[in-house]
Amino acid sequence: MRMDSNDKQTGKNKTFFRSVRHALTGVRTAFTEEDNLKRDATFSIVVILLGFMLRVSAWDWLLLSIAIAIVVISEMWNTVFENMVDLVVHHQYDPLAKKIKDMSAGTVLLTAFFSSLIGLYVFVPYLWRMLF
Repeated sequence: MRMDSNDKQTGKNKTFFRSVRHALTGVRTAFTEEDNLKRDATFSIVVILLGFMLRVSAWDWLLLSIAIAIVVISEMWNTVFENMVDLVVHHQYDPLAKKIKDMSAGTVLLTAFFSSLIGLYVFVPYLWRMLF
């Protein structure tokens, strides 16, 4: 059965639950379609497992959680920008589109770099005590 464009929701969500459903669909779509988000999820699982193995403090869990969240959020925003740019330029090369995509990817790179520093800050003392 083919849905007519009139059957699609084009206005605001009428209920909180509909908003949540659409948001969860967006998260699921991002994680199933974007390889970088799958990689981020894998690294996040490794970080969480390492945190449990090393029995990190509540403060360190907060730092790790923030680091994981900002990487995932920046990756999702990067995906949003890439899709919006592709929509506007119809998948054609445009120097401004490239600039936008490169800067958006740069935010992910910076976020991942600083999150790695947080990971080192948290894990190195635990690993140091364990080894020496």
